Amino acid sequence: MRLEDVATRAGVAADTARRALRDAPSVRPYIRERVLKAAKELNYHPNLVARALRDNTLGFVPILAPMVGEMYFGNLAAAIARSVVAAGLQPALCISPEHLLKMSLSFPTRGCILASAAETETIAKLGRNQKVVVIGMAFPTTSDAATVAIDFDAAYRTLAKTLVLRGRRKIAIVSEFYQTCLDRGWPLQKFPFLIDALRRQGLKPVQPRPGAVFSSGAELAAWIAAHPGSVDAAVCENDLAASQVVGELAPLKLVTPDDVTVVGCDANCKLRGTWSVKLDTAAIAALATATLKKLMDGEAVPESPVYVPELLDESNKIIH
Repeated sequence: MRLEDVATRAGVAADTARRALRDAPSVRPYIRERVLKAAKELNYHPNLVARALRDNTLGFVPILAPMVGEMYFGNLAAAIARSVVAAGLQPALCISPEHLLKMSLSFPTRGCILASAAETETIAKLGRNQKVVVIGMAFPTTSDAATVAIDFDAAYRTLAKTLVLRGRRKIAIVSEFYQTCLDRGWPLQKFPFLIDALRRQGLKPVQPRPGAVFSSGAELAAWIAAHPGSVDAAVCENDLAASQVVGELAPLKLVTPDDVTVVGCDANCKLRGTWSVKLDTAAIAALATATLKKLMDGEAVPESPVYVPELLDESNKIIH
């Protein structure tokens, strides 16, 4: 049954019937009564989804999480979805920028959240018809786009200072993703801050080759086996990599944190004895959702909100 059939039965225009069914104050009571009676007689039920799509009130918020299979990004995507639902909106997970762009063209999305950095061109395309919030990528805040920044600079300065205070000066970096970023021209979001923090302490990272970092725990362990005592701390891409380093050091009879301090990142799967730069996904998601709501409501976002990670030691105590 169509709305037009209800309007014909009630003897009114289709637009009048539509407004009557929405209880619009502009419709006179006796007209509304006739429309409601006709709808009941015809067993008419409005298509709420179609109405929402037509009126742009469904509130779809696509979430870009291309590495959702990884612990941190999977947890972050789930946290954003929960935060978006709590804000009265509908999340929709996208696994690639292309997927996100297609969804934004297929549905009247009012805003989207990117859980990881994306190309500036992609952000510009998205911003043509909706509001955009990107987590962890620096670009100028506008009326249509904003960033939730993660202050790795402060976190890694604290880490470098603490390692030196605890007698650790031979520090290696372990990241499978590092070289990939260099090869593809992607921004390095963490380790430039660490390298700068080490430089401020008068140090430079132990390198397997000039300009390179250790690509895996196995490569680091092989280096230490060939150069005993050359590394007393390893800072890893994430907690999973840190766990792998711990496992690779065990056959060398090296334990953490006594022999080698092993530091991960995100604290989503922190192994006992390791340190971690904690990324609270619930807090980051709440910042991103609140920022998107401000943009969607037409409020100004004067500067990027910042999440400051906490550094946790082997006992899960916060290091300041």
